[in-house]
Amino acid sequence: MNANKWQTIDVKNIDKSARSLHACSLDPSIRCLAELRASQINGCLSCTHFRREQAEALGISSSKLQALAAWAESDEFNEREKAALAWCESFTHFRPANPATRKLALNAFSPRELADLTMAIEMTSALSRAMRRAAV
Repeated sequence: MNANKWQTIDVKNIDKSARSLHACSLDPSIRCLAELRASQINGCLSCTHFRREQAEALGISSSKLQALAAWAESDEFNEREKAALAWCESFTHFRPANPATRKLALNAFSPRELADLTMAIEMTSALSRAMRRAAV
């Protein structure tokens, strides 16, 4: 693939697709936390900044946002949030399937919510990667 081809990708189109997930079945704050964590993991500073602004607009506390990178050790997050963040990390870090993470997610979310969460994570990751490549 030609490296210059990335210059023709309109990141705004990817963002429009990702924004369509805002009307999904998932609690907006859980979706936003997962998207923010995916942006952090993917190393996209502008995506992380954007997702943080969304989180603040949704009323997610600054203490929760500050603890996000260490969510597994934090008391700031409830069980559904922790399940979403574990699911997020398993996809974003491309880890092998973990039965405990899968069970946690299946117990915390309906099948539709889990599908929406998965799509939100994957769309955010795609947007983060495209933004980094477009900036090169």
